Amino acid sequence: MLTRAERLFLYCATSHRKEEIMKLIFNNASELEIQSADLQADGGLLIKTIAITEDELKKKFNDASATKRMTVTERGETLGTYENYTNQDAIVKYTAGILGVVMYKVGQTPTELMEALKKENQRLAEENKELSATVDTILTDILPALENVK
Repeated sequence: MLTRAERLFLYCATSHRKEEIMKLIFNNASELEIQSADLQADGGLLIKTIAITEDELKKKFNDASATKRMTVTERGETLGTYENYTNQDAIVKYTAGILGVVMYKVGQTPTELMEALKKENQRLAEENKELSATVDTILTDILPALENVK
């Protein structure tokens, strides 16, 4: 496993060969040289680059039509295609001038997912109360009445 410094050195040593550069191609056909694009455990897409400034990065990834479809290529091969990651959540600063941007699909940020789960939990709790009340009615009213019928 290489350290960050070793990876950066290897990147710099080979960056003069344009066909080997990892690129992110946006929906509007613009391109950005990147170091990586990885899906995170929480559903976010983390893209790392050293090719542009923080302000340029914010501007580029705030364009929802451009980020609607992003394709990662390296050495002429498509490594991955990411669709509908249009919600810019954070800019992350790493050492050695590396910047990361975290993108989510609309309605899929951790906060939005938690809110949806809370609402679903409340709905299920209400449904559970209704079912419990029905069971109580059956046990206390209906079953004793049926026993008296015999």
